[in-house]
Amino acid sequence: MLKARALLPWILIVAFAAHAADAVDTGQAQRALIDAQVARFSSEPDPRGRVYFLGFAGDGKERGRADRVRFAAKRVGERYGSSMRSVLLLNDRRDLTTWPLASQSSLRYALGEIARVMNRDEDVLFLALSSHGSRDANISVSNPGMAEEGLGAGTLANLLEESGIRWRVIVVSACFSGTFVKPLADNHTIVITAAAKNRTSFGCSDQRDLTYFGEAFYRDALPHATYLRDAFEAARKDIRQRERDEKFTPSQPQGYFGPLMEEKLRDIEHARATQ
Repeated sequence: MLKARALLPWILIVAFAAHAADAVDTGQAQRALIDAQVARFSSEPDPRGRVYFLGFAGDGKERGRADRVRFAAKRVGERYGSSMRSVLLLNDRRDLTTWPLASQSSLRYALGEIARVMNRDEDVLFLALSSHGSRDANISVSNPGMAEEGLGAGTLANLLEESGIRWRVIVVSACFSGTFVKPLADNHTIVITAAAKNRTSFGCSDQRDLTYFGEAFYRDALPHATYLRDAFEAARKDIRQRERDEKFTPSQPQGYFGPLMEEKLRDIEHARATQ
């Protein structure tokens, strides 16, 4: 008995070391998947500033999240030319190996790698997040076999500051996502959310391809609007009418348009429209 007790600390040390080694291997594999996407980036210069897309599907238990972020990447790519400058972080219970997982650590790494290759003084990051949201300014980050964590608005703001990326468009599709506006808002940032800070959004069931917000904003408004603000206003109007017709409590999507970021994006939008 004494000998077994004496061995216990060593057994625990070995188990901890094995767990740590597995974590290192997993982290390296995730970074390699992100590196592979960054390696395919187009390096074509653009004096107006290029748009880079980063998608984050936080909830892997619901298949639609990953699909909705892929759809957002497609629409933003068509609109802003970011198709060859996109990174997707996807939690998806159907596929745990093809794409890098969405987590705080992978988000930090992806932001850092995008910042490394972009012109941080001129280029724009379009960051699209989709997950379940809560009133305490968090979105859910979960996947089979992964310890559940949250991504808070304050944490996201810190990660963006750490990256040094100056120009940002951030779209958060989640219930209560209006809680993300204040922590992220500044003159160089546009923040669009699917709901107010005290409201739920609709259409996020596993049986739907897109949410109400995704349909109104990414599918219907973004391809046709002259400017991003126009797309947001059109989507908000459509969502308000749909929720009224279906007798839902209004989700009240929110939009903050930092004046410097809006001006810069308008220049990019105008230039692409006249090409």
